[in-house]
Amino acid sequence: MAFYIKVTKQVADKLGLTEIRNATADGNVLLWQADVAQFEGDTVFDRAGKIGGVCLYPQQAKEEIDGTTDSPVPVTTPDEYKDAEDDVNSDENIGELEPDTELGTTGSTEVTEIIVEGKTDEYSE
Repeated sequence: MAFYIKVTKQVADKLGLTEIRNATADGNVLLWQADVAQFEGDTVFDRAGKIGGVCLYPQQAKEEIDGTTDSPVPVTTPDEYKDAEDDVNSDENIGELEPDTELGTTGSTEVTEIIVEGKTDEYSE
């Protein structure tokens, strides 16, 4: 069975494949199985995992490109593929939220961040 491997744009950039592969609606890139053959692993799933990717069936890949999927598959950027200037507060670095919590809150106390000249202070309201 043929699979496509969804990876972040940063990973595809480092591999030099961004311009020659399809982009997904959420800004990621779909690689071919041959693109990950160089990585260690017994299966395509293992090799995709080495670069923070996920294997997709062709129909899933089409939905990711068209933006018609109800839940786009999340992918990550391993540290060795991140640029030094990558934002430490990017969406993929936030992690999973606990049920019934929202960004910017801790328990029942609202958190406000004030950034002044590269310094961050947190104030509870």
